[in-house]
Amino acid sequence: MQHAFLLLFVLALAPSRLISAPFSQLDAYAYRTESIETVMKKVARHQLELYGGAVPTKDWLVGTFFSSFVAAYQETGDEWYIDQAREWGECSQWDIRNPVDADDVCPGQTYLDLYFVLGGEEKIESLNSKLSSYLGVKQLEPGAFREWIQEPIDFVGRELWHWCDALYMAPPVYARMGKATGDERYFQDLHRLYWDAVDFLYDPEEQLFFRDAAYFDQSTPNGKKVFWGRGNGWVLGGLARMLEFIPIDDPERERYLRLFVDLAFGVAKHQQPDGLWRSSLNDPAWHPEKETSGSAFYVYAMTKGINEGWLPRAYFEPVVLRGWSGLLGCVSPEGRLGYVQLVAGSPYATRAQDNRDYAAGAFILAGVEMLKLQPSRAMAALTAQRFQPRLVAEDGAWTWFNDERVIFHEDAFYASYRKSDGRTAVTSYGLESKPSCYARYEYELGSWTEKDNYNNASLLALGPDRILAGYTKHGTSSSFNTRLLSLQRWKEATLSGEAKALDIEARHESTYQNLMRLEGEGGRIYNFIQGESLNPYFACSDDNGQTWSEPVMLLKADEDSGQRPYVRYASNGAGRIDFFYTDGHLRRSPRNSIYHLYYEEGRFCTSTGVVLRTLETIRDKPIDLEEGTLVFDCGTPHGRGWVWDLEYDSAGQPWGAFISVPSGQVGTGLRYCDARFALEKGWQVEEIAYAGSNLYPAEEHCTGGITLDPQNENQVVISTNVSPDSGKALPQGIYQLFKGTRDSEGWKWEQLTHDPRCDQLRPVIVRGYPEALFWLAGDYRSYRDFDCSIQATIGY
Repeated sequence: MQHAFLLLFVLALAPSRLISAPFSQLDAYAYRTESIETVMKKVARHQLELYGGAVPTKDWLVGTFFSSFVAAYQETGDEWYIDQAREWGECSQWDIRNPVDADDVCPGQTYLDLYFVLGGEEKIESLNSKLSSYLGVKQLEPGAFREWIQEPIDFVGRELWHWCDALYMAPPVYARMGKATGDERYFQDLHRLYWDAVDFLYDPEEQLFFRDAAYFDQSTPNGKKVFWGRGNGWVLGGLARMLEFIPIDDPERERYLRLFVDLAFGVAKHQQPDGLWRSSLNDPAWHPEKETSGSAFYVYAMTKGINEGWLPRAYFEPVVLRGWSGLLGCVSPEGRLGYVQLVAGSPYATRAQDNRDYAAGAFILAGVEMLKLQPSRAMAALTAQRFQPRLVAEDGAWTWFNDERVIFHEDAFYASYRKSDGRTAVTSYGLESKPSCYARYEYELGSWTEKDNYNNASLLALGPDRILAGYTKHGTSSSFNTRLLSLQRWKEATLSGEAKALDIEARHESTYQNLMRLEGEGGRIYNFIQGESLNPYFACSDDNGQTWSEPVMLLKADEDSGQRPYVRYASNGAGRIDFFYTDGHLRRSPRNSIYHLYYEEGRFCTSTGVVLRTLETIRDKPIDLEEGTLVFDCGTPHGRGWVWDLEYDSAGQPWGAFISVPSGQVGTGLRYCDARFALEKGWQVEEIAYAGSNLYPAEEHCTGGITLDPQNENQVVISTNVSPDSGKALPQGIYQLFKGTRDSEGWKWEQLTHDPRCDQLRPVIVRGYPEALFWLAGDYRSYRDFDCSIQATIGY
């Protein structure tokens, strides 16, 4: 069964699979300084016109709107903004209503901002008088907070700021008042109230805020927690407006910064392909319509975070650029910002005509920070990078023991993977510079489903017009399956029927596929699999995979050890196959060394060419694990080893990559290692990078992955959640890709991905095409539980 889809234009719906489309000419317009200034002014003017000459005063909605005007004046120098804000402040008599109601306190932000720019004690006199009368108070009298609450209320955050919107309304005022008056009590009460509200409303696991206690136990129609889009925008925007007024030497400042960063990452992962967020932040399918009020606050806060150095620029710049483009697409020609969720306290649908002043204020604040960011330059720098991720398949993951997972053949790439619903598939992906007529399709291979990423296929090209795919279940089948993909010029490729090969009577059945073809043996195909007692087997085919020989055990573990070897295979395609293997499973064995063998001209040999078996004798006596050449001794301080990749260097000698575990049993402090062989020196092992921690709890030593460059023996790509050269944790512990280049001084590392949303894992550099890199992006919770996409870049 096959499904056609246009790879160049498909964008995934799930946030963990999201990848942005290339920048467009519309983006180039949106990022110009004059365009930003024009649309800010247009939105501001239109919003004022909607008031019809009767602008409300002392109100949180319009207070949020005018809080952006002073910032716009300071960045653009346009006095129109400050004149409008001053006039509104005068009409409000520089006053607020209830000083313990956060919503009523909000207008004070504008008064204070005008005070800092223009001076004039009258702008903050009443505000200070009303707020200061409650500084240090421990309990409110009945009716002081809400007239219908007729019992005393503790003066704590979970009572006074019990809804997350409040964290935008009042805290920035307290911080500004502390600076304006020098009264430390403002900061003391701010910290006390704020962190109590955070303890009440924040979900650290999701890194998001509940709107209020009513949503603690509620679920969306899709069974997810309820996190309101604009609600989290209020919090993130409030932090951005507050942080610059927290003194540098305030001991709580770093705590606010950590929350800001955590919340920014928590929000970023839910950005949608159009650059915006939805009113149901973590469940966009519930209300799939655009929502601009929360989105505007996010773009404002994240862009300010970049400009102030609070957020890592490389991670968040693409996020805010897409966000700004998405916002501009919601502004009508007359300046109406649409798709605004109306006044509410939970997720709800939006319409193109929906508009409110608080969203316009957030939009103007975002525009101000965009002007500081200089997005045209940022876009130019991003588009100039050689590393340009593209989506290959929306849904898929792979293990690292089935090869080749990706091949380049007839001007197209073919990638095999396992989908999250348990189906095995292969997708063809064409070069932009040389389009292929059959490079736009996904082909489903398996007639069965099994939710297990170990079941991705091994791919092998058989001449110019055929590709053989071999695949099996993960230890639950006694056979493996094959299909033939026939490529037809100018037509869609076709799949043969599914063939069943072998029938291994085994206690643990078969696992893994590794197809190799040796032209020096008349095109014989070898398939290396894991079989009886999980030992490596191989079967041969001399008719392009139509029939197969009886399986032969290659390596045999000591039956009393309870261990099984894990092997990475490589072939030069002519007459040699190399084996890079462990003597056990890393999780099961306290000792795990690494060995090497190779096959050539009918003989299985040690690294130095000592013949151990022939094709005939190995049928009766498999190779014992320790007969191979020892590459890495687990008895050294470097600990146990775990094979990851195998290639050949420029001299045709084997070149391996593995992880070592100096920290022992716990899956932390892992290392990537490089192993190279030369006849005169033997195996030389070098630790090259920190690999970080284990990917998920069940496998303590399963890391992000390393791939060797088949075309360049001095280049690798790794996935790690720490800095490769220092071991320092990356932001949020998200796995990112790094390119390693070796020169006379050692290994140098360049970070390729800076994705704030999800892990970048299990890279594969493709044979036969320079710097063609494929990898997984998404949430990988275990080999049976993943939400990943397949990504690629041609050049890095």
